[in-house]
Amino acid sequence: MSHDTSASPEKLPVAVLGGTGYVAGELLRLLAVHPRFEVAAVLSESRADTPIDATFPNLQGTQPGGLRFADRAALDEAVGSGVAGLFSAAPHGASAPLVAELVDRGVDGMRVVDVSADFRFDDPSTYEGIYGQPHGAPELLKQFVCAVPEHHAGDVPVHAAQPGCFVTTVVLATVPLVRSGLVHPEVFVTGITGSTGSGRTTRETTHHPERHSNLFAYKPLTHRHAPEMAHLAARAGAECAVHFVPHSGPF
Repeated sequence: MSHDTSASPEKLPVAVLGGTGYVAGELLRLLAVHPRFEVAAVLSESRADTPIDATFPNLQGTQPGGLRFADRAALDEAVGSGVAGLFSAAPHGASAPLVAELVDRGVDGMRVVDVSADFRFDDPSTYEGIYGQPHGAPELLKQFVCAVPEHHAGDVPVHAAQPGCFVTTVVLATVPLVRSGLVHPEVFVTGITGSTGSGRTTRETTHHPERHSNLFAYKPLTHRHAPEMAHLAARAGAECAVHFVPHSGPF
């Protein structure tokens, strides 16, 4: 009798925090087509029990799109039942304490991927100096590794912290140049972001009538992502100074 090797591997249940944001929408889009993951719960206190595909119509007909957003009680039940992975798209400052609670509640071996900014530094004082508030779970920082995959050659971390979009782009371009000695270890970066870059909450600077036919710098040389760029470049063996001027564009 022949052995059937074509059977698909068992899918791993995962949960998503901060489920109604733009980043969570992208996470759910990727998870919807991932061969190894199945979404068990998506936390949203503000839209609990409403269909996920009502918020993200592009997910209609997919596995996560057919679910309803979970409140905290439903999320706790899913995590306690044994999700293998936890993806946090909660805002920075809110992500760390929520992750810490759920790590305590979850099963052994549950892995966390944080896409907020809460676990991008391994020193709580560095985080506090940049974000102006104490870290919400300093006891977990040493369990996280923040890096783009191309620059991480060490052991698989217990948990992973995802660099932001500006940071990912800059370190992927900068690290090879600095490592090779082709440029001076001082980098000048001009970046442009669209209106979704600051999240769902509308402010004057993210509102399209204000952005139309407009391009303007904000927080020049003082933006919080500049220390992250320098930190990740140094961790990848390309220590350098980073001078970062972000811009808002009509996109």
